[in-house]
Amino acid sequence: MQSCKKKENEPINENSIQKKSELKKDSTTFKSLLRLNEKLELGEIYTDTVKFVKFDDNGDDWYFVVKKNNDTVSLIYNTDDPKIIRGAELEIQWKMDSLRPAGDPEYLDFTEYLISWKKLKSKNSERDFSKLKNQSFVLSCGTGCAMTHNVKEIRPINEASIKVTFEVDMYVDGELTETFDETYLFNYGNKNTIKNMKTNENIEKIFTESAQRSFKEFGAKLME
Repeated sequence: MQSCKKKENEPINENSIQKKSELKKDSTTFKSLLRLNEKLELGEIYTDTVKFVKFDDNGDDWYFVVKKNNDTVSLIYNTDDPKIIRGAELEIQWKMDSLRPAGDPEYLDFTEYLISWKKLKSKNSERDFSKLKNQSFVLSCGTGCAMTHNVKEIRPINEASIKVTFEVDMYVDGELTETFDETYLFNYGNKNTIKNMKTNENIEKIFTESAQRSFKEFGAKLME
């Protein structure tokens, strides 16, 4: 009975309390691919240099997707599409914060949130398109008909658009029948589009899937 009796005058062990407090603080480890091998503090603001990949607004939370070194990271950014061209170098400010997914309020998670971003340099003004000047691709326009699109001019319009003029050679049964220019606008926003500037229509409406792939493959080279 004596051994079970509460000892009201027992001295407080301050070292023991401190250890318990530290253990509780460290029970959750916050990690991010933006800061490999670094222990992060909840709510602290960090600054990093990254390359923009895309903006994804298809879910309950919208994501600002970036790349640092070889790692791709999605940060929550519930605001309008920033209209940044893929590959643009950015300085971002971000933090780790709590997240309760929609439809599951009992589940608590922690993830990256974007606070702000700014462009460090214009990729369009610095990109060298000279290696693409001799590029061409061939589209089928029916039985015995083919059109060769030869790059004539490449000109950046803004941070998310590049205008390309092609000299198009039309062949029927192997014979050159006509040569004309066509200009297309390659847009690199949230939903990448390629528009014929003469007809003001997207290529999805005027070309077959095979022809669309040729345009999109060329569009990818514009961003390399």
